[in-house]
Amino acid sequence: MKSKVRLELAQTPSVPKYRQIINSIERSLRNGDLRKGDRIPSLNQLCRDHGLSQDTVLAAYNELKTRGIVTSTVGKGYYILDDGLDTQHRVFLLFDKLTAYKEILYGSFKETLKGKGTEQIFFHHNNPEVFARIIETSLGQFSDYVIMPIANEDALTVLKLLDQDTIYILDQGRSRFGNQYPGVYQNFEEDIRNVLRDNGDAVCKYARVTILIREPRGHYGEIITGLRKFCAERSTPMTIESSAMSVQPERGTMYVVVDDTDLITIVKKAAGSRLGLGTDIGVISYNESPLKEVIDKGIATISTDFAQMGRSIARMVVSGRKNHIDNPFVMMRRASV
Repeated sequence: MKSKVRLELAQTPSVPKYRQIINSIERSLRNGDLRKGDRIPSLNQLCRDHGLSQDTVLAAYNELKTRGIVTSTVGKGYYILDDGLDTQHRVFLLFDKLTAYKEILYGSFKETLKGKGTEQIFFHHNNPEVFARIIETSLGQFSDYVIMPIANEDALTVLKLLDQDTIYILDQGRSRFGNQYPGVYQNFEEDIRNVLRDNGDAVCKYARVTILIREPRGHYGEIITGLRKFCAERSTPMTIESSAMSVQPERGTMYVVVDDTDLITIVKKAAGSRLGLGTDIGVISYNESPLKEVIDKGIATISTDFAQMGRSIARMVVSGRKNHIDNPFVMMRRASV
């Protein structure tokens, strides 16, 4: 009797075929296409369907038998022995770097995944070589790949090494990767524009806006574009500075600060010039963290909801749904505005 289930193997030459077979069966178990007692394709059927050798199929089925997922009966074939054993998600998490707010994201992800799988986290530090090396050495070892991409032309090529059905994009890369991969994203351009519109009374009491941003490319460029559009709508002069070290705070200016080091510098300089935050100048910091609640009576922040981002991507992985979600973006109004 022929199996009713036809295994779909990824067209990913870099992942060994035996591992693709295992991944396919695990995927079918998680989404309910395979259950305990179901027959899976025979050695000959898989060899015919995918042009494989019997040794390759045997290597996959033997590993599944060792793990207690598959059993075989002489003359009848291979069957699912246990549809719950060792089929939990093994999640590869690749972050750019660990910061206070990314820690919130990671903690939320772990809590939501608890009991449904395990995760292992890596960091690429926006280094293209590190990004490629980490992904290459992870091939076939995980059931799901949650990746904060890198702003590099070769990133898409590196992602093609993976089984395309296992990839989820996180946080950055909405414009570049959003049409190809599911994920939870920040919409950097529209996020900053809309949140400042919603809080226009706090921003527009200042005569001009200066953004302190060290890198004008990638998603940082989207932040600049969104802020520029907001200022243009209100005919508010806007300037861009790459570092707070070269800036002397001026009365009547709202400072939007992306890097936390620049935030500390601008707060110190304002204090040295006897400029009050929220009165003489305004300061809005990018990305919420607990410390910003207490710095100088409270620093206003604009930030994506990192806890929600962690929950959303974990739920997507567990459910197998392939969604494209723009994560909520909010402003925490404090004394600095």
